[in-house]
Amino acid sequence: MARRRQYLPVPAMQPPKPPSRWLRWAKILAGWKFILLGIAGFILPIMPGFVFLAVGLYILADEYAWARRWLDWLRRRFPRYASSIDEGQRRSVEVLKRFRRTVRRTINNRGFSKKG
Repeated sequence: MARRRQYLPVPAMQPPKPPSRWLRWAKILAGWKFILLGIAGFILPIMPGFVFLAVGLYILADEYAWARRWLDWLRRRFPRYASSIDEGQRRSVEVLKRFRRTVRRTINNRGFSKKG
């Protein structure tokens, strides 16, 4: 008599959880703030306007198609600054991660957590 094969159960794939509405609005607000800083940087001689503008476009590129198009245009138009754009994107991702960790830690330490 042949033995039956034992198969491991395959876990059901869950769709990714959409970000909360507040997190989405905070991201959009941060992107617009960087865009405004970039515009101010083009006017003021102290601030690097291009970097702020690129970071703002990177943040907004997830939400808006026009931001993605502008970012692609900037990459094509100014290939020398593409590495600066990538560096700004990397830094903005790090800042957003730190911000989320801080907010999460603050909420959990104050007793506002969903547990209990």
